[in-house]
Amino acid sequence: MSDLKGSGRYKIIQTVKMGDAGETYICEDLNDTARGRFTLLSIRDHLVMHRFVDICTKSGQPKENTVINEFSEDGKFYIVYPYVPERPLMNFFMAGARSLHEKEEICTNLIIACMTAELPWPLLYLVLKQREIQLADNRDISLSYKLDLTELDEEKTEADCAIECAKLVRDLLKPTSGRMPNSYLLLTKRTEKRSYQSFRDLYKDLEISAEPDKKRGPIGRFFDFLSRNKDDIFRVLLWISAILFLFVVVTFITNLIFGDVPWLRLFIRSFEKIGLESLLQ
Repeated sequence: MSDLKGSGRYKIIQTVKMGDAGETYICEDLNDTARGRFTLLSIRDHLVMHRFVDICTKSGQPKENTVINEFSEDGKFYIVYPYVPERPLMNFFMAGARSLHEKEEICTNLIIACMTAELPWPLLYLVLKQREIQLADNRDISLSYKLDLTELDEEKTEADCAIECAKLVRDLLKPTSGRMPNSYLLLTKRTEKRSYQSFRDLYKDLEISAEPDKKRGPIGRFFDFLSRNKDDIFRVLLWISAILFLFVVVTFITNLIFGDVPWLRLFIRSFEKIGLESLLQ
């Protein structure tokens, strides 16, 4: 396999991705006595290279916690990232063998991993889009860096990342049979409307709609119902307000034209006489 320079000498032991912009490798640092593994991204497309550098510069994210080394060699730009052991979420999720509570816990851990990832939004979007997500035995989530940078888009924002993550969570929570979980119903509705602007919004929705460990009381279930259906409730209240406003306007115009309100006069006259006695006497 090839040896590369840099602050150390990196020996490529496996090619994991090949794209138009470059390749992604698993490598070893020959200067490291432990021979630890790393993820090595190579960029040969100069436009993508400048785009990558510009994204990292403008993001303001500290690279020290994610990027181990950067160097150029033979006209290519190389970035060395930590290596995350292969245990793909999509292969090890095994929805049929897990309880709803376990699945929602994994999805919550995924959202937290995205919220705490020190990656620019365009790179995090690629991680989610290319499903570079690893699931540990204890249901923790790690994000890996084996990326194809061909589709790197500097315009991607947190909202784009949150929506992509919400789609993945929705798909993971989709039941194969039986009733539809509240979390799945809520995320389906919100993703169709593309209404997520941040991971915090997504986290809150999953928290309030997740299956509790213990059955909640009627008050808790009532507030959960309000939270899940707040959009529909707001729409109904808006229509009621519009109808009441129209009623007030028509009443005001009628009063200006006739000097009083006809339907109010009919209502009062129905009470002017009770039995054989008139209320006017």
